[in-house]
Amino acid sequence: MLLAIGALAAQAALPAPFVAGRPWNDGQIASLRARLDRALRLPALRGAHVGLLAVDTQRGTPLYAREDDAEFAPASTFKLLAGSAALRYLEPGFRFVTSVSAGGTIAGGTLEGNLYLHGGGDAHLSAADLHSAAAALYQSGIRRVEGALITDASHDDAERYPAGWSWDDLPYGYAAVVCALELEEGIVHVYVTPGSAAGAPVSLRVEPASTAFVIENRATTGTAGSADSTDIERPWDSPLTIRVTGSYPAGASESDDLAASVPDPQRYAGDVFRDALNAAGVSVAGAVREGGPSQSGTTQSGTTLWRHESSPLPQLLAEFWLPSDNLMGELILKELGIVRAGEPGTYANGIALEREYLRWAGIDPATVSIADGSGLSVYDRITPRDLVTILQSDWNGPSRASVVAALPETGVRGTLQTLLPAGVLDGKVFAKTGSMRHTRALAGFVATPAHGPVTFSLLVNDWLGDDGANNSALTRAQGAILAAFLEADSP
Repeated sequence: MLLAIGALAAQAALPAPFVAGRPWNDGQIASLRARLDRALRLPALRGAHVGLLAVDTQRGTPLYAREDDAEFAPASTFKLLAGSAALRYLEPGFRFVTSVSAGGTIAGGTLEGNLYLHGGGDAHLSAADLHSAAAALYQSGIRRVEGALITDASHDDAERYPAGWSWDDLPYGYAAVVCALELEEGIVHVYVTPGSAAGAPVSLRVEPASTAFVIENRATTGTAGSADSTDIERPWDSPLTIRVTGSYPAGASESDDLAASVPDPQRYAGDVFRDALNAAGVSVAGAVREGGPSQSGTTQSGTTLWRHESSPLPQLLAEFWLPSDNLMGELILKELGIVRAGEPGTYANGIALEREYLRWAGIDPATVSIADGSGLSVYDRITPRDLVTILQSDWNGPSRASVVAALPETGVRGTLQTLLPAGVLDGKVFAKTGSMRHTRALAGFVATPAHGPVTFSLLVNDWLGDDGANNSALTRAQGAILAAFLEADSP
């Protein structure tokens, strides 16, 4: 199927910097293979399980294959599956929608009933958005809500984590709790400032403030020039606690964001929204509690007071792939579940639709193990051939330009902006990256000047060099592998 797709390449204009180029001849392919063989023997890859498949994107000509039908943990290259399936099954103008609605009549500035905050799966809903919602209610004349503030996350089911996520990832923002009503990508922003002297407690700046969790400060001030060892813990015996530990050097400026995942995104959003309403001059008499329109007899559509839309699908793809946003991957997967079987979105239904996508693309679903939408699960598996087939399908489909624009680009944007050594590869590689312990992955397109685009998948598993020096050696090896496509221009 891979060669057939290549032979039927779309005739649309190629997005910059790709050119049509000339076909690879036998001598050039032999030269390329020799270069790749040498690069794959570099010491940084010793002992690792490496798979590589590369084809001429436009013509489908095989250029190189090693372990191309073997199963690998893909890390975040797995996001190509969720994003590409979304392009097929969601409308081009699709947006995640968050709204506020009234569950009663409004008279004399008072809502005689409950106020509803409906989550629609938008990972990027912000505290600023909720303040805009509160201001909109005030400007509409509402000053008091006699009922409760109800948070509605019924768009998706209540499964907060997919199978196979590591427990020690859960305190961090890249493993945020999955919920249809998110806020600030499921994290609270925590910044550290040293105390007045070594041994003193540090100061914490927390934004936005919320009673949905407890910040426990156990971090101390280290000596001047010492290493920053601050970290986040989520103790199992205190599920609503976010604990800050370690030390922060005396005299240092405020830290970067520790980006702690919040234990309960739905409660977090409701708490922050209530604070925003109070700040805007809208009081709420009742409590903040979970629920949904079905529990009140109202509907979201009939009494909408405020509506917020995410970016449209092509831009969502860039917001997903460029920074490698795990939470978006999970919410997109559940959205695919809604396409297949209606609300609520579930992992099971989303995975079922992804399997339909694989069949449509010419991939045997039995060659892919799907546990999540982000690639963070240790249960995910895919072959280099399958990733290349997904990319070929994207290239030959109507969204080629959007796909290329949404992929990280070497030296320019996203997770490839600084990953690989600067120089010859800058602006030439458009690829999804993937990184987990013992796993490094790249899959995408190389823009060769003589032969046009090359579609490739490079998966490295069982790699033991996770420290800084060995990691640098591996990125140099990855760079040498990709540079081989640019260097093998003559027989």
